[in-house]
Amino acid sequence: MAARYLYLSLIPEALIASMLPPEEFGRYLAVGTHKRSRGEAMYFGVDPDFRGDFFDWAAADRHCVPHADGSLKHTVYLGVYRALENVPLNALGSLYLSTRDGRVLKLDQAAIPAQFSDEHYLYDEICPVHPLIASSLNPVEFCKFITDLGTPIHVPRLCFVQLDPAVFIEGSHACRGTHPLHYLPDRVRECFEALDASEKRTGTKTVDRTHQLIGSWLHIKNGCFVGDREDMLYYPFPAAEELDRDHHEWWRSATL
Repeated sequence: MAARYLYLSLIPEALIASMLPPEEFGRYLAVGTHKRSRGEAMYFGVDPDFRGDFFDWAAADRHCVPHADGSLKHTVYLGVYRALENVPLNALGSLYLSTRDGRVLKLDQAAIPAQFSDEHYLYDEICPVHPLIASSLNPVEFCKFITDLGTPIHVPRLCFVQLDPAVFIEGSHACRGTHPLHYLPDRVRECFEALDASEKRTGTKTVDRTHQLIGSWLHIKNGCFVGDREDMLYYPFPAAEELDRDHHEWWRSATL
């Protein structure tokens, strides 16, 4: 019998069993379904031996089998609600980003940077909620803040990326990495200025309540983070030069 894989999709959130290996799975999500003929995808590989009481494993055993003609089963949804919080971090493997035409980039885990030197941070929350947030907190502090169960507004676990504010500036290639406040769009600048004026100097401001990263992979500044109050994983995003050199087909597709 063919191997069975587990994937944690982030947009939309779901735990999925499949007989497709990671790159074929990404191509299928992007271009191989009548439900959504074109669209980017973002998903984690999950330890295939993972089991947890929250998901319907019997459904995987019944339905994640080859079709009568011998073709592989593409997807069996085991859960579409609260999936991220119910898959332990130690069960997450590589992170995959699929462009709209099915080119897949694999990101592996790495050590979290020892220091973050930015004065202002811009975060795109990916799952389970997806606002665009300005903050004075570095990624580790931000993750603990958002997943603090003792605060009125929190989530149990969060996947997010740090964006480069310069991408919001028209003609930003000339000033990427500098982004003085007066160059930024009004709403982003207003949020950073409000954070600067705060006596606590540690907080967050919502820039956009319904922002979506999908289609904007190249806006990522450093990588993807997923974590909670106890632990966090980091998936570095390659620099443009590395993408162009080592992942040219994906890079070309992502920039179209």
